[in-house]
Amino acid sequence: MLKGAIEYAPSTFEERGAAVAFTTPLLSQTRVRRGERSKLEVLIPSLSEGMGTYVVAWKSVPEMVSMTMHDRYLHDLIVKEEACSPQEIRRATLKAARRGLAGPQAAQAARRALEEDEEQGTLTHYLLLLAILKAVGLESPEMLKAGIGTEEGQRLTRQLMARAADSLKLEANLLYARLAEIAAAVAPVGLAQSPKPGRLLRGMQELKAFRQSMTNWSNEAPSDAAPVAAFCADVAQHTIGIGEKLLTDFQRRVDAIGPLMRAWETEFVVIRSHAQRMAWLLDGWSHVTAAWDVAQTEDRHQQAATINDLFRIIPLLPKKESRQDMLGAAKRIKSVHRRSVRMLEDWRTGEMDVDSIRRIELVKARAP
Repeated sequence: MLKGAIEYAPSTFEERGAAVAFTTPLLSQTRVRRGERSKLEVLIPSLSEGMGTYVVAWKSVPEMVSMTMHDRYLHDLIVKEEACSPQEIRRATLKAARRGLAGPQAAQAARRALEEDEEQGTLTHYLLLLAILKAVGLESPEMLKAGIGTEEGQRLTRQLMARAADSLKLEANLLYARLAEIAAAVAPVGLAQSPKPGRLLRGMQELKAFRQSMTNWSNEAPSDAAPVAAFCADVAQHTIGIGEKLLTDFQRRVDAIGPLMRAWETEFVVIRSHAQRMAWLLDGWSHVTAAWDVAQTEDRHQQAATINDLFRIIPLLPKKESRQDMLGAAKRIKSVHRRSVRMLEDWRTGEMDVDSIRRIELVKARAP
């Protein structure tokens, strides 16, 4: 059931695992990955006074930890769907929250997130369609005036897309299929020309704000947690640097939609890979930034406590993604500021920390 503590320095995103938005404090933002024989396992950092990470068979988690109803349902969903990527875990999380098991605010946030996903997909599909027509010189004021949702607009769209397919030397059905595939891959990130940024682009913006806020707090607050906040800001900055380079290449390739359609076999693979890597890169950060937003309304003492809690779950980059030794830096911070960086309460008691659960549910209402 419990494999014991390990020094956790993953080489890849898959080895690091995807963060799960459990509401049980011990399990909050623990990570699930595929272990031996592709079986799911969960990684739990800093059990009690331990310094390492514990690896637990996924099926054994309910036996080991007293879980909330929400978490038991989410646990079962992940097992049933064999979810392991950030996208799959997020879908399972939204399904669980939508049922109201994490409170009415989290349920409302989950429904809103699902609606926004659908709207973003539709918008991305429409903007990419316009981009294809523009790339082959078939922009149509008449189609835009009629509106793509009208019968006349759809008729004009079909005519123009048939001509676009001829220009690209593709079958019309194949062009539509490829358009749908691109839209599905691109929508979570978002298009540069979109009036509304995608979820992952918003995540980058929130991470930049978090980085700046952490830097300011570490400089202004005379607290033992100040070096911890500076470390969190440094991890955020390093993640932002990698993300910005990734986004630049991603957007360049998507913008060149004509060449993309002509070199589909190679270009689309790269675009889809970039979108997936962006999801892995930002995995776990939405909880961190939302928890800090909640703490902004509280006093310095509680903010320091929040920073120390976030230190335990801060998404360190895997070794193959970064040349910086983040695990080594984290160890030094923990060693020097052990009093400040609080450990979890003894997990063996099985007692529920109701106040902590309420705070996590409040965060879930902000970061579905």
